[in-house]
Amino acid sequence: MVEKQRMEIAFVYTGERRFEKIGKENHRHLFQTLSEFTSFKIIDKCKDNRNNDEFQLSAQNQIWDFYKGIDDIDADIVIKMRTDVWFAKSSIPHIVNEILKFKNGNGKFCLLGSELFRHFDKEWEEYQLPDVRTPAKSHVKTGDFILIAKKDELQSKEEVYKWLSIERSKSGNRTWQRIRKTTGHFSFGQIYLLRAEYKNLTDNYIAYEFARHYGPKTKIAQKYYYERLSSNN
Repeated sequence: MVEKQRMEIAFVYTGERRFEKIGKENHRHLFQTLSEFTSFKIIDKCKDNRNNDEFQLSAQNQIWDFYKGIDDIDADIVIKMRTDVWFAKSSIPHIVNEILKFKNGNGKFCLLGSELFRHFDKEWEEYQLPDVRTPAKSHVKTGDFILIAKKDELQSKEEVYKWLSIERSKSGNRTWQRIRKTTGHFSFGQIYLLRAEYKNLTDNYIAYEFARHYGPKTKIAQKYYYERLSSNN
């Protein structure tokens, strides 16, 4: 039997490897800042393709990859990461504060992401999640790029596998919310997804490209980011 490693915080990368070099170089800034306050472990559970996936849908597989990633890690706080996330400089202090909130015993479950209709021009906004035990009121619209959770606030691996096997939702943020035992919170900030191997690695450019990926429906956010991009050139 392999002895479990003991640590307080574990980052777990899940999903496919997308734009890994650019993404992980960006994540280094978060890790460097966090290392000034606490120790942590980084675990790579990414995969090169989906040939051996357990489930049909991506969200379900990412959750299962995450559970397999934390299975042999005896950590108090687990953080789900993905290689294609980009943290704007302004978001890093907020993310560090979120993690330290958990370290100080003031957090249970938190989803982090971005929202391009009402929050694109805001540095950071936090909201409460409804209690998952309340029927028909347990789901709200969140981001799901990053998850921070107390490990003992997560459903068991057996419970999660049972409902993942019959889950048909393609919504990542909806599915990730279901792994908690009770309540929690979510935050929107300047966090984006990488869509290509960009040469211009500035926050405003990547924000603009991220918003542009969603087409005309995010035209107001695109205009906002483009104006800031142009003013910096």
